[in-house]
Amino acid sequence: MGSLSQRISIAFTLVTLVSLGQVYAEPLNGSVSSSDKPSGHEQLIDGYYPAYPPTTPAAGQEDLVKRGEYLAKMGDCIACHTDGRSNKGPYAGGLAIETPFGTFYSPNITPDKETGIGKWTEQDFIRALKEGRDPQGRNYFPVFPYIYFSKISDDDARALYAYFMSIPAIHQENTPLGFPFGVPGARLSLWGWNMLFFFPDNSPIEYRNDQTPEWNRGKYIVDGLGHCSMCHTPLNLAGSPKQRYYLTGGFIDGFWAPNITKWGLESATHEEVVDVFKKDKLINNAGPVAGPMAEVNHDSLKYLTDADMMAIATYIKTVESEEPLGLPPSNAKPSLARGRLVYTTACVICHQNGEMSAPLIGDASNWYMRLNDSGLEGLYRHAIDGFNSMPPKGACVTCSDNDIISAVDYLLDESLTRAQARQIQTKSSENSPHHDEGKNPTKSEESSSLK
Repeated sequence: MGSLSQRISIAFTLVTLVSLGQVYAEPLNGSVSSSDKPSGHEQLIDGYYPAYPPTTPAAGQEDLVKRGEYLAKMGDCIACHTDGRSNKGPYAGGLAIETPFGTFYSPNITPDKETGIGKWTEQDFIRALKEGRDPQGRNYFPVFPYIYFSKISDDDARALYAYFMSIPAIHQENTPLGFPFGVPGARLSLWGWNMLFFFPDNSPIEYRNDQTPEWNRGKYIVDGLGHCSMCHTPLNLAGSPKQRYYLTGGFIDGFWAPNITKWGLESATHEEVVDVFKKDKLINNAGPVAGPMAEVNHDSLKYLTDADMMAIATYIKTVESEEPLGLPPSNAKPSLARGRLVYTTACVICHQNGEMSAPLIGDASNWYMRLNDSGLEGLYRHAIDGFNSMPPKGACVTCSDNDIISAVDYLLDESLTRAQARQIQTKSSENSPHHDEGKNPTKSEESSSLK
């Protein structure tokens, strides 16, 4: 477990994270209400996208700056470091970034010498990316994705530095951190966090000789500047990715970032994956890309070369991770008992908390309206195929169609009154293609309120 001092540091970190976690979730002192705060993706909602600035490369650095600009787009740096509502300018910071622990404000990373990074040396910049520390040696909060950026090569870090030194300097003061982040000593807990979750000595991505150059390039992008895991991997209570569930899906700004492993993309071709980036087209013709991913495409992925897009597809289609929402496969007939198991395993995250505007379990009026509008068969199809922001089968890749039917029946059974259920059941039976047969074979046989 390490030395006594290491054990004390780990214990201190865990106590700090747990005890302050409830405080972090509260509005910052003196700040505007949460409803007035711009979230990290309201630029997208408002239809505003930041424009990339012109560059003025130093003599002899034209190619280096061009490469750095490409890498900055790959890393989508502009999305967090630009506040579109304030018109401060690209990379001038100030964007409010909501996290489960509270609100952070992105810093100015233009080359302004007073308010930006204009006084930083190349080594200062590399240390920020690779060690998560500022020029004074203070730890950054991991809302800055240094655990991913630490994996890039020194040459790529130098190219990024050359690029950021070539963009227009904007004099814009950084927004001070509120309580508790701004309290003296608050960053000390990050030493423990880094000890537990950040291993810079192991960060560089090793080239795999048993894989193709395309595969290795894809892994370098996905695990490095692309920081795909930040959205597509579930986080633990301390805000660190659960590596055993690498790329199996997660929530971001009320949207589901889907499973992009071999299992989640099993039926998709490489070209279909590339079309997600290139054409804003969801796999299986499920509609246009929406939410945070649309912004990522606009600000970042659309600028990648076709070769890099294909490299990403090649890599992620080989990733084999444990499925966090997995269930033992079952082709049994639908039942409420099975529905309850499916619900508590794969559906509760959204339908208990209203994530992605999912109807809450027990909300009779909402379920009555949906069932009245779509019918029982329609609800089954929505749940199985996906509908609006809901992923197909609730992102449960091991669930059968019957499992999802069971879950829908369980949700209805827990939500509707018997009078509502009888009224809807009568209408559903009359409109069912199985009406003449006298029954609907897909309904849960044990359903109580749907009888």
